[in-house]
Amino acid sequence: MTTAQQQPLDKADIEQLMEREIPFPLIKELQNGSFAVAVSGGADSMALAWLLDQWRVTDSEMHILTVDHGLRNESAQEVKMVASFAKNLGVKCKKFNWIPDEDQKSIQEAARAARYEMMAEYCKKKNIKYLFLAHHADDQFETFLFRLAKGSGPDGLACMKSIQKYSEHLTLVRPLLSVTHSALVETCRLKKIVWVEDPSNMSGKYMRGRMRASKKALEQEGLTPKRIGSLVGRLQKNREVLDSLLAEKFEQIIKHSDDGHSEIKWEELINAHEELICRVIGHVISHLSPNRKYPARLEDIERLALKIKREKEGFKGATLGGVQFKYKKRLAVLLALKESGK
Repeated sequence: MTTAQQQPLDKADIEQLMEREIPFPLIKELQNGSFAVAVSGGADSMALAWLLDQWRVTDSEMHILTVDHGLRNESAQEVKMVASFAKNLGVKCKKFNWIPDEDQKSIQEAARAARYEMMAEYCKKKNIKYLFLAHHADDQFETFLFRLAKGSGPDGLACMKSIQKYSEHLTLVRPLLSVTHSALVETCRLKKIVWVEDPSNMSGKYMRGRMRASKKALEQEGLTPKRIGSLVGRLQKNREVLDSLLAEKFEQIIKHSDDGHSEIKWEELINAHEELICRVIGHVISHLSPNRKYPARLEDIERLALKIKREKEGFKGATLGGVQFKYKKRLAVLLALKESGK
């Protein structure tokens, strides 16, 4: 891929991105099999769909998935535009409709959760194991700032991965994490691909919109998407190494069950270093609530670890990250239960 931020991408660029971001055996499986692409109608996802259509082999099957969230008057027309784009490419298009609940506090978060759920269910029915997403370098930059502001620790600040397991049946693929939004806009312009702009992306009503508004000022101070991307890459490597070292320890003291609960050996837990207790708590939360948009904040995990360490057998229980933790003296375990509906 070219290093110039505003230069458009072509087939050679997506091939290089795939080779760099995705393991070779998976590339062949994707290129020759069936996969889905989430397309909103924005420049990022429209460019990704076009690039993937250039990249895939003739006999492979690409599904474009798009959602009418009903949040704006123009959304129904935008879904039709995506369907027309898919037809021109000669690929399948599945349209979803979501009706927002007026009582929901965070409409954007609820819409995101519903979008993933509907797409995942479709992929499961169609036996599609991979869903491509158009998250790019600027998204990674914003995610880092958002999580930093929310108090995330090193794991949370590792942000989005190129390959991420969503469920037993579905894996998310993000090949554009090193590509800027401007490069994707230029791709659409060059290829005469029509796209839409969502005004909520820059709205000061939402935190992410406020982050975008401050991006230029941060870049002038040297806090650029490229530098944040490099830091995120290092954090991801650190997390992978630490995860491999901790895997054996987790296996020794944690027992996961198929019915939505985990058991942690009590004596090993309370006698462990506080940092290990934090890692165990974070691991269990991730296992029981894998699809939460935001990881539990590090300071909250640390507070719970300290509470367990101090109170020992007097620990009365706590809830964090959609998981209930309870001490069971008879079983000599800390029981972790996924909250109902979480």
